[in-house]
Amino acid sequence: MDKTLSDKPMFSNRDLVNLTIPLIFDALLVIAAGVVDTAMVSSAGEAAVSGVSLVDSLNLLFVTIFNALATGGVVVTSQYIGKGDVENANRSANQVFYLLLSFSLVLTLLLMCFIPQLLNLVYSGIEADVFENARTYFFWILLGYPFLAVGNCCTALMRSMGKNRLSVILTSGYNILNVIGNAILIYGFDMGVAGAAISTSLSRVIFAIAGVWIMHDRHLKVCFDKLYKVCIDGDMLKRIIIIGGGNGIEQGLFQVGKVLVASLVSSLGTIAIAANSVASTVTNIGWSTIGAFSTSLLPIVGQCMGAGKTAQAKMYSKKMFRAASVAVIILFGLIFLLRNQLVLLFSFEEEALREAAYYTGVASLFTILSGYSWSFLPMATFRASGDTKYAVCLAVGTMFAFRVGLAYLLNYLFDLGLLAVWIGMWTDWFCRSCVNRIHFYRGKWMNKKVI
Repeated sequence: MDKTLSDKPMFSNRDLVNLTIPLIFDALLVIAAGVVDTAMVSSAGEAAVSGVSLVDSLNLLFVTIFNALATGGVVVTSQYIGKGDVENANRSANQVFYLLLSFSLVLTLLLMCFIPQLLNLVYSGIEADVFENARTYFFWILLGYPFLAVGNCCTALMRSMGKNRLSVILTSGYNILNVIGNAILIYGFDMGVAGAAISTSLSRVIFAIAGVWIMHDRHLKVCFDKLYKVCIDGDMLKRIIIIGGGNGIEQGLFQVGKVLVASLVSSLGTIAIAANSVASTVTNIGWSTIGAFSTSLLPIVGQCMGAGKTAQAKMYSKKMFRAASVAVIILFGLIFLLRNQLVLLFSFEEEALREAAYYTGVASLFTILSGYSWSFLPMATFRASGDTKYAVCLAVGTMFAFRVGLAYLLNYLFDLGLLAVWIGMWTDWFCRSCVNRIHFYRGKWMNKKVI
């Protein structure tokens, strides 16, 4: 591979901005919708919010696996685009669709059979009203899983060809419909958590239908080609599964760790659960915004690697890391300063709001001090190059050693409660940041091959 920078740059600075800004807007809209949703559900009481919060930890585990498999498709498809092989790029798109649809259907049917057992296994000992809200919410939200998987497949493929604005329009419509549906079902029909879940699932149905329709457009660089004629390409599917499966294992185990942490939080009482939910929701504004840099970096690095321009892949990665580092300081500095006002969006008792404001401040400072952008952005570069083994080992190792192990240890030894959870999280981020810098500059990831 040519590792010089003498070739014409594949992306200008304007291209980087145009690819990233729509995704930042999308991330902020998703978070805004999440905040509004949580605020709406909070009108049904702390037990309702706590139940939704606990189920959302499980939801995130499964949804992350969908996204991980879609990421495998983005990497393979974007590398074919960089190589100029449109035929195989289209074939790759079809394979991603079949993979995500079949996986999500099997998972949905399996989970529907064991809802109470799963909740009891993960969150044993929670209060009865929290459990009932969690069970109701989980049942209705599961019905939308296959549609979410298909919708995410479509938006991921749009991003692989640089159509970020198109993907944002699609996800924006989905989130706006979800908020409107929540308002109607929660306030208009007084359906509580069931209304929130039903609205989400119906929005996902429309999301999937619109995504599949758009991806049949022949004017796109990559499009679905005769999906009804199911044709499995074993070799290509294997490449997608190697990348997406490795990413899925990484993200899946990562979310398992988060569920274990959520289990620890659930043992601290309803106020602690509610405070942690609010703090996580508010700070997620910043985390998701930084995640937009990772999302835009995947097709950029993927296309560079597919074209054999590995030095440019490294150059663009460093530019994105610097931009994200500045964004972390600005965003989380603002969240820290406005923490007392932000938590007022939620209808909780004064004690819960006071706890939420405190931990929102802790989370903001910890994020800044951890070198957060280096904790996660390099993973996009490594995945796009096909370096999945490293990503799996690092994510799983730091997650279970620090975010889970250290949190439980600190709570057991010093009874720190939620503070133990956030200390464990900070230690996880900081160690990732240090190790990622070393691996990135060693450059072994530049020698990986996917296609």
